[in-house]
Amino acid sequence: MEIEWENTESEYELRNPPDFITHLNYVTFINTLARDINISYEPSIRSKINISSILNKKINLIKLTLKSIKGEYKTIQSNPDYAELCVSWISVKAYYLIFNLLLILEYLLTGQDSSFGVTHKKVLRRFKKRLERNEIYFNKKIFNSNFQCSEIMVLRGATSGANLKIAGVNTKERAIHILKKLTNYKLEDFKREIGIKNFRHKKERIKRDKFLKDNTVNICEFFYWYRIKANYRDLEFLNKDISNYKFVDYYKNYYELTLTFYRGFQNLINDLARTRFNKEIL
Repeated sequence: MEIEWENTESEYELRNPPDFITHLNYVTFINTLARDINISYEPSIRSKINISSILNKKINLIKLTLKSIKGEYKTIQSNPDYAELCVSWISVKAYYLIFNLLLILEYLLTGQDSSFGVTHKKVLRRFKKRLERNEIYFNKKIFNSNFQCSEIMVLRGATSGANLKIAGVNTKERAIHILKKLTNYKLEDFKREIGIKNFRHKKERIKRDKFLKDNTVNICEFFYWYRIKANYRDLEFLNKDISNYKFVDYYKNYYELTLTFYRGFQNLINDLARTRFNKEIL
């Protein structure tokens, strides 16, 4: 996998906190990986279905969310200071855009109205299962791969400070960093679900190990877990003294990544809609 990186290391100011630089690097990296992605569905679908009344509501939500994100980005381009207010919300808006696209995709594949009632985690699991079965696939291999969490957590080779680098980046190493970060988010969520604070005791560690063995992680889960972390302390760096142009950089990369995934899902959904309804819907 070849990725071109601009040598902009001198642009980073010391006052930009390391946790912010890490997240900016991760968003930028995934944005670079995702360029020109498309999504395909392999099995043949030929039957028509009736258009659900819920479908139009979801389409409207998608259009409104997209309009909001595009409006924010346009404002930021002319008023960079506005980016500081927007970065904490872009992960939420981006996720709900993707979530509603996943619901529509699930509906088009199953033909069942009940697809619109699928939970956040469940629709993500179904999407990942379709990737495993090669029913749905990206044109970029990394997005098709579900990695066992237990295997990701024991990977070695990450050098100290590598997450802060922006020049001479080892792409495999950065991908591992991101997958580990997402796995840790999943693990923190698991702790909250079972009501424990840590894995100090053996019985908790057994639960942890089983969870890691039974679950997988995909870089596509980035949208979900960054939305979740917007509600928790992991994004507390946003309250620190950060250069305005770095807030702009963060938003710009998140925006571009979101639009790239939107277009990928849009094309797939319209392909399926032409079969199901004889027309495009997005």
